[in-house]
Amino acid sequence: MMDLTPVWFWLGTLGMALGTAVPLWRLVSSGRYRTYYAVLAGVTGFAAVAYLTMALGLGKIEAGSGALYLPRYLDWLVTTPLLVLYLGMLCQPDRRVYAALVGVDVLVIGAGVVAGLLPSPYSYVAYLVGCVAYGGLLYLLLSVLPRQATLHGDRVDAVFAKLRNLTVVLWTLYPVVWVLGPLGVGLLQTGTEVMVVTYLDLISKVGFVAMAVNGADALDQLRTEEALSDPADAPASAAD
Repeated sequence: MMDLTPVWFWLGTLGMALGTAVPLWRLVSSGRYRTYYAVLAGVTGFAAVAYLTMALGLGKIEAGSGALYLPRYLDWLVTTPLLVLYLGMLCQPDRRVYAALVGVDVLVIGAGVVAGLLPSPYSYVAYLVGCVAYGGLLYLLLSVLPRQATLHGDRVDAVFAKLRNLTVVLWTLYPVVWVLGPLGVGLLQTGTEVMVVTYLDLISKVGFVAMAVNGADALDQLRTEEALSDPADAPASAAD
């Protein structure tokens, strides 16, 4: 049977590269909200590099009956905090909330790497640690972050809710795919797992970026409220 794994990696590379085009164009051509567009371009841009690395056959480690792709985890280690950062930029919570979100997120990904490298049953211990940490991440995203929002507006709240819900739903599927895959119980073959994860990555990253760019008018409302709350900072904020 033909191994389609490289094909999926090349499709992931192409999809992420295309997903980078719009926020990168906005970043270069627009004088407003450069920080926001830089974060969005960073998400899909770094993912495109990771997928290109895997498509070229680099970063693969044989682990048990499956394979651990290190560029995939490096991708997640960079891009998931960027996704969380963008959500936080819409809410502007206390910096301690940012730190907690990123810290728990890194713990989840680190546990996934360890689980992939350890033999059973130790791999399942690491997997459970990651699941517990992910439960904490969900609590921060669903409960703490919205409560910590310092600025509110109907459009801002709507865009945040859509992006947050997309992230939560798709991120929850990753642990399911892992435990069903070759590093888990083995119900999914390596090629199938790569296909599913590539699909999830494209939706969770390119879909997120597309929705964020489409909801960029929320940034106008966000800046308006910032100006009303602190007029002295309005000119500097508008240039970001």
